[in-house]
Amino acid sequence: MCTNEFIDIHTHILPGVDDGAENLVQTIEMLQQAKQQGIKTIIATPHYTCGGRNKPATTLLELQEQVQMEAARHDIEIQILPGNELYYSDGILKALETGEALTLAASRYVLVEFSPSEAYQTLYRGLGQLILAGYVPILAHVERYLCLNKKEERIKDVINLGACIQMNGASLLGGFFNREAAYNKKLVRAGLVHFIASDCHNTGHRPPLMKDIYKNLEKSFDASLLQRIFLENPMKILDDKYI
Repeated sequence: MCTNEFIDIHTHILPGVDDGAENLVQTIEMLQQAKQQGIKTIIATPHYTCGGRNKPATTLLELQEQVQMEAARHDIEIQILPGNELYYSDGILKALETGEALTLAASRYVLVEFSPSEAYQTLYRGLGQLILAGYVPILAHVERYLCLNKKEERIKDVINLGACIQMNGASLLGGFFNREAAYNKKLVRAGLVHFIASDCHNTGHRPPLMKDIYKNLEKSFDASLLQRIFLENPMKILDDKYI
């Protein structure tokens, strides 16, 4: 695989809309980091919460265009596409239907998160409702959910339901004695992770790392598996095709 062309499907890079980039200056700094990491396409996924203080979708699309133009002005050749990270609640389907909440890159894929302490039955039911409505939910940062921790059978059931699994790249970093990183790598190796993304929020402790993650995994993972996770599956989102 060419390690200079990554697609990052989970980012908080739009300025001043959530707990990610605070302003356009910080956005450009993050994009410059992303360029150094070989990222060629970014889906901007600001948080969306039903009943929350969300920026209107029209505002997000305007910001996306503004950031795209500013990136070009700084010679940053990264394609920026629209999306949201949806905090699941019973009103999320209506928000998607009305266009208040955005799918990923105008596809049928939606990035969805739950409370880390959410009950498994609630998580499973919520993903199922999105699937019944015609969406392909991608469960954001799978490593955070207590109900899925050390429970591979539940993750398999979620996948068999029709959902996809995303893991944050930083959760895979760590030495031999880092048990959490070792377990997360086990999930990837077992084929229980469809996407690895940065979930970047800033240039400090949550930067847009992709190449660093890939190189870390490249040493001990099958090349075809990494090709699928880092390139083929993200391209399915952009092409709006099923995995």
